[in-house]
Amino acid sequence: MGRDFNAHTAALSDTLDISDLCELLQATELAKIEQPSVVATRQNRDASVGGWGRELLDLCCDIGLLILNGRTSSDEPGEFTCLVNGGRSTIDYIVGSLAVWQVATHLEVIIDDTCYCAMGGDSDHRPLRLRLNINCSFVELQHTVVTKKNFLPRFNYDKSKVKEY
Repeated sequence: MGRDFNAHTAALSDTLDISDLCELLQATELAKIEQPSVVATRQNRDASVGGWGRELLDLCCDIGLLILNGRTSSDEPGEFTCLVNGGRSTIDYIVGSLAVWQVATHLEVIIDDTCYCAMGGDSDHRPLRLRLNINCSFVELQHTVVTKKNFLPRFNYDKSKVKEY
């Protein structure tokens, strides 16, 4: 999910730390176990933190989402996404599950002003581009004509094309 969250998160963690969990559960023996680093540390050039940022971070922790900005080699500094009134901030994010992060090969904050102005941009926000490396094959399906009686699109499986699928 990508959008303007209007949330300043700095580089605060959006994942649960096992030491925090151990403290909460008072599990001192468990706290001695070294936590594996599954997810790359997030970077962010914007050092400010706000209420909406804390809300977003809490939401990510609660439901297992990750902020992808600043986690790929193509966005190592955690580039600013918004330029307004001479100020710079990161408030536009792409958020996804661990599975999405694992196939994310490239996240780019498009800095070239001509790019988003050419897209009709009158915005103070820079566009974000996410590339995913997903291994899949595409299946061509036939689409039936939508009528008043059949307002939901239908896709038909063709047994004769089984090898193509």
